[in-house]
Order: sequence, then C-alpha cells, then structure tokens
Amino acid sequence: MNTWPSPPSDELSERRRRVVTAALRAAYAWTVREARPKKAMHEIARMTGVIMEAQGPGRAPNTPLDLVRALRSPLSKLSIFADSDDPVGQLALLGVDNELTPDVQDLICEYVMPLNVLTDSGRWLPDWTRMRAEQIRHQVFTAMIAMKKQEVYVASRRLLIEHPAGTAGEIGELVSKAGIRVASGYQAVPSRQLHRTELEKAWWWPCPECRWPMMVSRGVVRCGYRPHSCVYEVTKVLSNGRPTLRRIDEGSGPRKTPVARKAQDAVCLNVGVWRFIVVPGASELRIYTQLQSLGAGVELWPGFDSYDLRVTAGDQKFTVDVKEYRSVHRLISDLKAKPPRARVLLPRTHEHQYEALRAALPSLSITTEKRFLMQVRRALGTSGRAK
Repeated sequence: MNTWPSPPSDELSERRRRVVTAALRAAYAWTVREARPKKAMHEIARMTGVIMEAQGPGRAPNTPLDLVRALRSPLSKLSIFADSDDPVGQLALLGVDNELTPDVQDLICEYVMPLNVLTDSGRWLPDWTRMRAEQIRHQVFTAMIAMKKQEVYVASRRLLIEHPAGTAGEIGELVSKAGIRVASGYQAVPSRQLHRTELEKAWWWPCPECRWPMMVSRGVVRCGYRPHSCVYEVTKVLSNGRPTLRRIDEGSGPRKTPVARKAQDAVCLNVGVWRFIVVPGASELRIYTQLQSLGAGVELWPGFDSYDLRVTAGDQKFTVDVKEYRSVHRLISDLKAKPPRARVLLPRTHEHQYEALRAALPSLSITTEKRFLMQVRRALGTSGRAK
C-alpha cells in the first residue's frame, strides 16, 4: 500500500499529473525489466497502486500487467482523462518494440512530479522520470552557483548548452580550459541514438539546433525534441566508412546537414539535463545572438537566473523570461503556481501558444520572439543594425 507524508491533492489536474508520472515510471521500468527484474516489477506494481489511488476505486488498470498493456494505448483510454482536451491524453508511452515512444522525452516528461511515496525505492530511476524540471535545473545549477561569480555561472551554463555532446576528451578539455564548474551528467551516447554500419562501426549525429545526438530508427534520424523539426534519412556510406544523411522533411529549420561523428569515446548529457537545460537554452542563446546583432546590450541569466535576458535598447530596458513548454496546459499551470519575474517570451517554435496563454492569464505580460525583436528594433531606431 502506498502512503504519503501528507495526503496527495484531490484536484483533478494534480491527480492526472500523478497518473502521467506513475505511467512514465512504470513504462521506463518495463523497458529495463531484463536488466533489473526485481526492481522493475516492484516499481510497476507500486505505480499501479498510485494510478488506482488517483483514479478512484474500480477503475482499470487493476494489475501490473494490465497497466503495461494500457501503456501501449493513448493515455486517454484511462478513465481519469475522460473529457480532457490536454494533448498528453493522445500519447502512448510504450511502442510495439517495448521501448519508450519519442513522445516520452518530447512531451511527457514535462508532467513529471515527485510522488512523495514514503516507501519510494525508485532512486535507481533516471531523474527525468521522477523529478520536476526545476529540480533537475537546481541540481545542475547548484555546482555552477557555488563559486558565487556571475561570469562563472554564465560560462558554465553556456558550456552545457553549446557542448551537450562530444568526445570525453573534448568535453574535459573545454571544462579545464574555461576553469569552470560543471556538474556530472555526461554519459555514453545511448544505443537508440547510434547508427551502426555494416563495418560494425557506430556513429551519431548532432541535432542542428540543440547539438544533442539525434534519435535513429530504421534509417530515419531526427531530434528527440519535435520542434527541432529537421528529419533525415541515412543514404550512403562514404569510402572512409562515414554514413551520410539526406534531409526528407519540408520544414524551415537549419539547412546545413549534420556530419556523422564516431561513437567511440563519445559522451552526451543525460536526458533530463538535455531536455530542461539544453533545449530551452538553445532558444535563449539564439535570441541573445539576434539581439546582439541588432546592436542591443544583452545580459544572460542575470542574478544567477532571476530571469533569462536583460536587454538595453537605446534608453529602454527590458527583462524577459523565455518559456519553452511543449504543453501549454503545463505552462499555464506552472505560471499560475509561480508567476515569472519578467515578461514571458515565447520562442519562435512556440508562438502558436500566444493566444491560449493570453486568454488563460490576461494579467500576465506576454510577448513572442518575433514581437520582441520588432520592439527592440523600434527602441534602437536608426542605430539598430539589420539582422
């Protein structure tokens, strides 16, 4: 039986979030059941209990194997998501290959919350299956803030964002030369992000937007984060054994095709750090660079991340917090729980959330990347340089 230090919230949105978290933990446990049979099956049983508590008595799934079967169908099949318009309900967590679906890292992990179960023995689970985004960020940033120097904090954070993958030697040299503090989080590139040639050599490709190793499935290569929309297929292998890509999507993302890198000695940041630090950080740095090219003065993460950007344009000053959530439902909920210290800015990939956000939070100051760049140009007047 599961018990909590204090009774869990009975609010519907929180009960749904508990269900998503428990489903994710159970799905991950199922994928490692052969390597960790006892721990995995114990976790699935415990998460079945969490879902039963959240949904109420008499609601399926009632057994661990019932739950595993349910994880292969959209979450909307669970009674607690009846009449919900949240897009998370349209997603399944386990694929036909008994592996996690791409939607897990792309969207599901935004819903994760601590379950606060007294009997919790799930510390062996990856942090992104059991910790909120802000907890993961805090865990990583603590080491950066420890030196109490803003410039060290900015340099450390930029290193993670600009170098989320590489060889162990490359990463070590970058850290050493910069003399900065970076928390642990690099690991060998996961097998799902490797392509193996007939010569039994393994390769990986950096996403052209976030530089993290892209997912590889049946010859198709794409970033695990869907808004980074470039999709490729493996076409041929060069005489030196290096596989090449051809772009097959019709999106407007970066046109330069990534070059394959050898998997030997390659490392990348773990999923949680990538999803909640590198992904939004790539947008923050892109906007930072665009503002600088206009001639504005820009500071990154002032006051150890009080907000994301402090911008000076002529005699005007602006402060913005870039918010990059795949789920506008989660964004609205988190902004209600913790109002931002600066104007909310939606990056170009998320500008479609603008109207929904304004309707839900009419008192909040909100802008988009396009609108904000236009505002800065006007503030700079003739002094602003063309982008």
